[in-house]
Amino acid sequence: MGMDGHEWPYLVRGNATRLAPNMTFSDEPGIYIRGEFGVRLEDDMHILADGAELFTPQSPSLENPFGAA
Repeated sequence: MGMDGHEWPYLVRGNATRLAPNMTFSDEPGIYIRGEFGVRLEDDMHILADGAELFTPQSPSLENPFGAA
């Protein structure tokens, strides 16, 4: 998460880079249907000694992404 569009290291299978505390990443899962639409989420996270902490809360569900009553 810097000034360039996509920067190394990436969160992909086979990446030999070990995650370490104080690293910051953006995980961007998406769904794309060619010729119809696409949507991508951006989950920014801070790596801690015992896992990762998201900067924003996760959506409750696909059916209720904003948690509206």
